[in-house]
Amino acid sequence: MKLYRVFPYDTGVAPTDKGGALFIPEASGLGRIDNPDLYSVLYIASTPYAAIAESFGRLAVWRPSTFIHGSGLPYAVATYEAPDDLSIFDLDEIDALRSIGIMRPTDVITRDRAKTQAWARTVFAMEKFVGALWWSYYDPDWPVMGLWDSSSLTPIVVDAITTTHALVQETATAIVRQITP
Repeated sequence: MKLYRVFPYDTGVAPTDKGGALFIPEASGLGRIDNPDLYSVLYIASTPYAAIAESFGRLAVWRPSTFIHGSGLPYAVATYEAPDDLSIFDLDEIDALRSIGIMRPTDVITRDRAKTQAWARTVFAMEKFVGALWWSYYDPDWPVMGLWDSSSLTPIVVDAITTTHALVQETATAIVRQITP
């Protein structure tokens, strides 16, 4: 299967180094499933649109500067190959939710990080999954996930993005964002 991620891209580094396609930033504790005392997490998506939306969707207007990280590196979309049988806990399945005590699907995507990090801790403790999958805040048909074990990912394409990139344009249209020069 193919998976996608947006990240600040440095063409001169190894894939696992900062700026590389396999680099996992140190957990801030602010992410949906961050539990830095247990694992690092790589946030990834099932479509490039979801990856772009999750990265920039909070902004109503996208400008050229939106696609340059504060470090000066350009943002890129990486495409990864992953095994089709990747063991992901699917929070879009009602039985999966019940198995970890979630009775309200809104507890999956709430912005209350104490709740989301608690269910992530529960899933991680099962020791059967490499991550968890839920739906994008911007479109419920776009699955997104966090992986605490990304060792089976292979980057196959890394493409810098700008306001004129087709994927950026299509994502902006899909989630109703304005692009300005």
